[in-house]
Amino acid sequence: MIDVKTRDNIADDSNWPFIGSAMVKADSPGSMPIPEDASQVQGEEVVQSWRKVAVLKVVPDVDAYFGFQAGSHMQFLNVPVKKKDGLFGARVGDGDVRFLVIPKDLKSRLSLEHVSTVDIDDEGYSELPVY
Repeated sequence: MIDVKTRDNIADDSNWPFIGSAMVKADSPGSMPIPEDASQVQGEEVVQSWRKVAVLKVVPDVDAYFGFQAGSHMQFLNVPVKKKDGLFGARVGDGDVRFLVIPKDLKSRLSLEHVSTVDIDDEGYSELPVY
């Protein structure tokens, strides 16, 4: 085998994107779970019914892709996340979820902070982009 990392000198930490993450504990008991065999459209219908939103902060505030991991399921959105002052929201149901961000430039070193969990109608976050 050819050790490409050594040959091409890409083992250095600067060549590997850093994925910022924040674990959000279940905070919405009684929320409808996503059925195991649900299609993407069916799953999104369930997610839209959830009332709780994790408020997340990307530091530094640069263009980033957003994703999540719930159990063994992981997905990333293929367009940069919309933010307001570095903040965005993601709906949460009754299960723990890890939210993730990866910098669009694949070089910035991001962190993701869980600021709070609020109700979807919280007036303090009325302008917050929510996913």
